[in-house]
Amino acid sequence: MKKYINMIVIAALAGLMFTGTGCMRVYDTPEYVDVQPSQTAFVIPLEGDTKEQSKFSSSEFLNSHKVAAKRIRVPHRWNQTGRMRNWGHWIPTVKVILVERSPVTVELEADAGNLTGKDTAIWVESQDSVGFSMGWSITGFVKEDDTANFLYWYPSGSLAQVMMTEVRARVQQSASAFAAGYKLDTLRTKKTDMVDAVKKDLIEFFTPRGITITTIGMFGGMTYENEAIQTAIDTVFITQQEKENAAAMLEAQRNKNERIKSEALALAEAARMKAKGEADGLESINAALAKAANNPQLLELRALEVEKARIGAWNGKYPDTLVGSGAQTWVGLNTTPQQAVATVSQ
Repeated sequence: MKKYINMIVIAALAGLMFTGTGCMRVYDTPEYVDVQPSQTAFVIPLEGDTKEQSKFSSSEFLNSHKVAAKRIRVPHRWNQTGRMRNWGHWIPTVKVILVERSPVTVELEADAGNLTGKDTAIWVESQDSVGFSMGWSITGFVKEDDTANFLYWYPSGSLAQVMMTEVRARVQQSASAFAAGYKLDTLRTKKTDMVDAVKKDLIEFFTPRGITITTIGMFGGMTYENEAIQTAIDTVFITQQEKENAAAMLEAQRNKNERIKSEALALAEAARMKAKGEADGLESINAALAKAANNPQLLELRALEVEKARIGAWNGKYPDTLVGSGAQTWVGLNTTPQQAVATVSQ
């Protein structure tokens, strides 16, 4: 009897414990989503009116559920999964989607590696069936006013993923179409035209989808599928450079020769002009002398000048000996001019 009573007590206590704890649900832990300054948040209801849910296919619906809060609490409801009151779990009634607006730059080049670790190079083929690739750098971002439109086209909300998938595929298409229109020799001179064509196509295609392409350009050179092509191009380029260098050296030597010739001609002309000037000067002197020979006044003037110079150099004494037309006449050293004249007169 006592054993039976103990069993009843134990069963009652176990039932009490089971009923006491079985009615308690798991605590609804608050869930928050932080919104960064470069992000735009959309709070999309997961439950509710069927008509309201059908509007999700429009950008207007998304735009109406854009929120400006920087911290959003996600509401939950209890989802009953069994007969007991505590059999179930809390589920969110809305979904918060964040659209990152910051610019994203991707570089598409051989062995660069993308999100899947594969080669991201853009490989194209020229009109004469020469395959090659070039590096591409592309930058895009999402404007605040375009976030709803972007989310409509790309529900993941990841611009980085779109840049490495659809944007890359569009570059591949545009570059391939352009390259197919020219032979390789011509195509090497049209890199700028290719960039312009690809950029125009990207802007026209992605602007309506909420993506603004800001920059696109090539970097690096052409990488050919056949390495022998690059070797041949390098050889031709080196040969052309050597030819141009030789031509430049020849032109430099030719210019140097011309300069030396010009300097020699200039010196010869200067010497000729100098000789001509001296000849002209002598001719002028001779002409003046010839003219003077026929001018008694000029001869008289010259005689006076000579006499003046002689008198200026005379010491006032006459020589001891004066030679005349007849016999020699001696005049003393102290003879005065009057005596000398008288002696000569005799």
